Amino acid sequence: MNKKIIGCLFLLCSVFALGIDYRPNNIKVLEAKIAGEKDRDKVAPMVKEYNEEFNDYLNSIANNEELIFNLGDQYFKNNRYEAARNIFSKNVDSSRNLFGAGTTSRFLGDYNKAIDYYTESLSKEPLIPEAYLGRGLAYRNIGEYKKAIEDFNTYKSYYDNESVYLALGDIYMAMGNYGKARGILEVGRGKFPNSKEIQEMLITIYSK
Repeated sequence: MNKKIIGCLFLLCSVFALGIDYRPNNIKVLEAKIAGEKDRDKVAPMVKEYNEEFNDYLNSIANNEELIFNLGDQYFKNNRYEAARNIFSKNVDSSRNLFGAGTTSRFLGDYNKAIDYYTESLSKEPLIPEAYLGRGLAYRNIGEYKKAIEDFNTYKSYYDNESVYLALGDIYMAMGNYGKARGILEVGRGKFPNSKEIQEMLITIYSK
């Protein structure tokens, strides 16, 4: 549910869709070899070599905010969340790389770490509305409902979109406050009458 709400949180276009690959050639070659190797005994030393070369490469580009972001975004969009977080976290002076590290941490289920990254990102650049939404989802998943609602409402002050109504409806349902959930979702349905997700959530609430 939460991944569906925030599935489009990374708003930049797919680097692969643009035909751009930010990996250096040696990393591409090693990844292809590992993917194609069927013998497990041969895979282990290849993975060790890959990890060493990959970490060396990340250390060499750690001060390049743009390249770190693009590379991390590439791995994120290919569902390589562990690798993406490792990449983003190499450049913690950048608010958007901190945001990337927060989002990948949340997708990995590491919600407390996600909150830390989102909070640090916002301390550097408070005007990242998506960081409030992402942090709100992380708070929701550890049961910090009031903090989550605060973040959702902050995001809503920037973007009054379908995602925030789904997020608020979901959290009020989690709190057992079906009246509040129904109210916010009815407002959302009025604004987004074609939203199947809002309709489905309202059906669930009215069945209670």
